[in-house]
Amino acid sequence: MTDEQLADELRALGRTAAVPPVADGLATAVLERIAEPPVRRTFAEVVRSRWRALLALLAVLLVGALIAPPVRAAVAEWLNIGGVQAQPVGTGPTSAPEPPVAAGEFTLPQAADRAGFVPIVPKALGTPAKIDASKGMVAMSWQTADGVVRLEQFRAQLSPMYIKKYYKELEYVQVVNGYWFSTPHELVLDDETGNEVRVRVAGPTLVWVYEGMTFRLEGLADKTRATAIAVTAVR
Repeated sequence: MTDEQLADELRALGRTAAVPPVADGLATAVLERIAEPPVRRTFAEVVRSRWRALLALLAVLLVGALIAPPVRAAVAEWLNIGGVQAQPVGTGPTSAPEPPVAAGEFTLPQAADRAGFVPIVPKALGTPAKIDASKGMVAMSWQTADGVVRLEQFRAQLSPMYIKKYYKELEYVQVVNGYWFSTPHELVLDDETGNEVRVRVAGPTLVWVYEGMTFRLEGLADKTRATAIAVTAVR
């Protein structure tokens, strides 16, 4: 089709198109607006306008980053989750015993004195059956229908640091800003000399940070159940 033929087709289409009636005064208003002289802005006004647009764009990008965190951590990633470091390994254990019962006979006030901070008890679990404490760390355990549930809490920069050697993806749990270790994994301590001391094999564990403290909740195979308990560990 030539340019002239295309123009003829468009004119024919325009004559046959059904166009709603134009509101009274609309055409006059448009023509008057076109006839107005262009509005001249000062250099400062142009700069302010562009800065506002830039700040609006940055705000959108920041909000997007906050509401869309990574859902999973690939096995190739090293993660520091407070006082816990997650290291990827090629293979790992296929099973794990239930977590150990806290060995101590501390009361909560005694544990606070020994650890140097007031420990948090998840409201969903109630009073722990056993409490153990050392400088900078408190461990609690409960005997539940699911077996032993163990919660450890320690300062986020605790030394020695726990190392979890995982071999599958870690699932990000947004509601507590933590990570779910879904499979058995080796739990290792990195002592003050940099040597790794194997502690035991741990089962599925939820790890998160709250008020500068790292929490490890172990003994629950279900992530939803573990998360429901974690959200009640607040002051």
